Amino acid sequence: MENKLILKNQKKFVTLFIVALFIGLTAFATVVLANQGTIKVDASVVNVRTGPGLSYDIMTQVTGGEKVTMLTEENEWYKVRLSNDQIGWIASWLIENTEVSAATNKIGVVTGEEVNIRSESNADSDILGKVTKGTELTVLFQQEGWTQVQYYGQVAWISSELIKMTESATETTTVAVAEEDSAPIQTVTTRSSGTNIRNSPSIESGVVTTAEKGESFTYLSTEGDWYQVKLPDGQKGYVANWVVDLSADQKPAPTASVTSLAEATIVIDAGHGGNDPGALANTFYEKEVTLDTAKLVANRLRDAGANVILTRSDDTFVSLDERAVISNKSNADVFISLHYDSTEHANEISGTTTYYYHDRDIPLAEIVSGNFQEKGLLPNNDVRFGDFYVTRENTQPALLIELGYLNNDVDQLTVNTSNYQTTVAEIIYQSLNQYFIP
Repeated sequence: MENKLILKNQKKFVTLFIVALFIGLTAFATVVLANQGTIKVDASVVNVRTGPGLSYDIMTQVTGGEKVTMLTEENEWYKVRLSNDQIGWIASWLIENTEVSAATNKIGVVTGEEVNIRSESNADSDILGKVTKGTELTVLFQQEGWTQVQYYGQVAWISSELIKMTESATETTTVAVAEEDSAPIQTVTTRSSGTNIRNSPSIESGVVTTAEKGESFTYLSTEGDWYQVKLPDGQKGYVANWVVDLSADQKPAPTASVTSLAEATIVIDAGHGGNDPGALANTFYEKEVTLDTAKLVANRLRDAGANVILTRSDDTFVSLDERAVISNKSNADVFISLHYDSTEHANEISGTTTYYYHDRDIPLAEIVSGNFQEKGLLPNNDVRFGDFYVTRENTQPALLIELGYLNNDVDQLTVNTSNYQTTVAEIIYQSLNQYFIP
């Protein structure tokens, strides 16, 4: 009898537990569903990021009037489900404000002579650095007299009184390609014998035929840095635009070049690395300062919205061939290799030198060198031709910049400083910004 009573009580307990569990789960589900509210975006544009913070990549954007489902909240960020069922994060404070995306290339120009960049939106917060008049910064957000900006890869603040908003977003031009029978006939002419005509716009694709110097083909279209042409037998192929000339008596062919740094893919190559230390200064190797400089350059360009690829991000060895391949495979809009030089005898020469290999890269080299001349902290040695593997074997616009001489007493004391390297980063940023403006 006693055993039956115990068994009965046990069954009753289990039943009550199951009921309580069911009620609890139902309540939990109700709370979750209650938290899944619908948010209407009032801002003109808001970035949806891969995680709850401004350091996470932008996966897409939502515009004013769109609705998203809020799943949860974390540190003032909403985890949301978009209409296409993508999951992302939106800053809660931007729902009724406007976030300026780096991809729009909207920037602020510093108007003060020397302005503090702070960690938070108040005058008592830590100073992260200083910027001078004319410096351009990507603006993320503005509120209560403060402007949130991207500053060397991190979020920072500047007084709104000391920065002026400007818009340099470029207009997108759509080029209508006429049918072949009604389009004006343009031709491309090869500059040298042995020019490859390929079956797709890539140096890795198969060769359809090889042309002699002076041969002309009918131009059809442009894809990146390649022209599609019609061969005499009716076949179609592709030829690199840097090895041919487009007929000058016709309207120029449309180009696929980006017209904004925010649209560009930039490869930054930190020279040497691993078991290749490069030049030696008294207390450091070239491979160390090239990497430090490359990271600062990358952060500055990312602040402007550019897609930046580093050939190395730590002290590893990367072959010269690999560096060129990274640039070619990524279809980089610009490749820049950073180095610090050395001479046979100490103190023979000082300063920066900008090297090119292909004639097509001279305009970019002149922009970079001109900015080093005007804004650099060391003497500038102008533009020079240089037969370096990473520029010679590069199918993309490519430069190699020597940023100082490690066996020069003045240079070696200068180059391994944050001030010098951030100046280099700013010069390269300003140069590329000029280069991509049509």
